[in-house]
Amino acid sequence: MKVTLIDYTGFGNPDPWHAANVLLFTKSTRLNMSPSLMDDIKAWPEAKKMEELAYMANTIPSSWEFVGYTFMIEGVSRAFTHQFVRNRHGSYAQQSMRVVSMEQGYEFLMPQRLSTTDREVVNSVNRKIIEAYGALLKSEVATEDARSILPTNIATNIVAKFNLRTMSELAKSRTGGRTQNEYINVMGAMATQVTLVHPWAEQFLFPAGRDHFAEIEAFAEREYAGDLIKKGELLKIVDQMRKGAK
Repeated sequence: MKVTLIDYTGFGNPDPWHAANVLLFTKSTRLNMSPSLMDDIKAWPEAKKMEELAYMANTIPSSWEFVGYTFMIEGVSRAFTHQFVRNRHGSYAQQSMRVVSMEQGYEFLMPQRLSTTDREVVNSVNRKIIEAYGALLKSEVATEDARSILPTNIATNIVAKFNLRTMSELAKSRTGGRTQNEYINVMGAMATQVTLVHPWAEQFLFPAGRDHFAEIEAFAEREYAGDLIKKGELLKIVDQMRKGAK
């Protein structure tokens, strides 16, 4: 899985505070709606902008919708994207299997918690699927019809666009323990990409603060639940890092 932030409010603008300025402007127009207000905000010292952003992160989020992010998400399963696109406040463009042939094979994303025996069962089924898929194409079955037998966990790529308000809602609802592992990983990568370009946005995504140590511990529990040695090694490293952070 790979997440790349390919566009965002302020992309290419030499002013690193452009998106924050837009955010502050849309909130402040309730009191003073004039074009000159943007010039005033641009001139604010950084400390004042951070103070206002901290206030905004705990108020009505309607203004957050004026800042947006577009992601290229590669190597995820269609099982994940079926969940992902349910969010109606996003825009999506997904790789098609309707016209692109998978006759030469496909990448299958194996669930991490399957045993060696279970994996061989899945691999055996996939070999039969690709054989049957090829046979359908040779019978001149249309690609859009042949795709019906392809597995849900086939790898795909998708472009997604969200505004900051939606990103905040996703961060709150899709980083918890009840969320599918793949969704948690993608959401974490998206949040990291956002905070790399807009460090101030972390308080909008994680109002209570982001606990990276807890994220690693949750990852260890999810991915290595059946391997106590690997899980123990990773958790030991986390403990050492946490002590060093103090």
